[in-house]
Amino acid sequence: MLDSARDFAGRVTFVTGPGKHSGKTTFLNRAAALVRRGGEGGLPLALLGAGYDGEVRDFLSGVRKPAVPVASGDVFVTAARFLRSGGACPEVLAALPGSTALGPCCVARAMRDGTVALVGPETNAGLDAALEAILDEGLARTVLVDGAVNRVTQVAGRTDARMVYALRVDAGNLARSAELVRRMAILVSLPAAPGPESGDAPRSGAFRVDGALTAESAARLPREARDVVVDDFTKIFLDGAGLAAFLGARSLYVARSIRFSGFSVVCRGVSEKAFLERLGEGELGRLVSFNPYRADPCVPGEAA
Repeated sequence: MLDSARDFAGRVTFVTGPGKHSGKTTFLNRAAALVRRGGEGGLPLALLGAGYDGEVRDFLSGVRKPAVPVASGDVFVTAARFLRSGGACPEVLAALPGSTALGPCCVARAMRDGTVALVGPETNAGLDAALEAILDEGLARTVLVDGAVNRVTQVAGRTDARMVYALRVDAGNLARSAELVRRMAILVSLPAAPGPESGDAPRSGAFRVDGALTAESAARLPREARDVVVDDFTKIFLDGAGLAAFLGARSLYVARSIRFSGFSVVCRGVSEKAFLERLGEGELGRLVSFNPYRADPCVPGEAA
């Protein structure tokens, strides 16, 4: 799972996760390497980020981070101030509207192999505009997005997008990480509400939630609202216990499903077997891939 070019070629893949240093950038680097090796079916390749990534060390913590390597011909999004760094000799293809904390961004093409700092729009609307500039102009067919920390709402902006969820597990967060995976697995598998022709569609009179489904908005739902529809799973802000309680009392549907490709888990000081055991019995383990950089020594080996 998640170990071949066909898993990413010709589509938009968002790599998101529960926090900083969860393995997102390392996974993106691994996926990009697979696409490049896979041949013309997945090329040209575009890389972009939500916010700022690719720096040598994290601005806040000082933790060393993996570089974002590019090959000649790769397309990427960055701020103008970073165009001269990394040795990729980029050609600017398009300026993006608006600005970021690091200045205006642009779409560029690497003319040589090198490394880059991915600097992208900080809003969902800005990220959508960047993707449109790349895809609508035919600059790339395959796009990998280094998603913002702890934010999955950005995935909802593209109907053709898929999502990978990356996280790092250690002895101290083992229980919490397993709970995050279980909760996310439930969210991405919520049934769609296409209409009455579907056997699992909501019954007539289903209640549509406008905006976010939170503990507060759930408490305000009418008692007779047995079937509840939200726009998509990114609008659900119930924790694991709250989600389980909600599903025990009502049926939950999404107006639009978001495709999910699986979990990328980096284990530190805890075995992969221990993590799978913590997930419990069932099919959930089939969605989990472990330690992408271990599988590929060419990819930098520290999670980001």
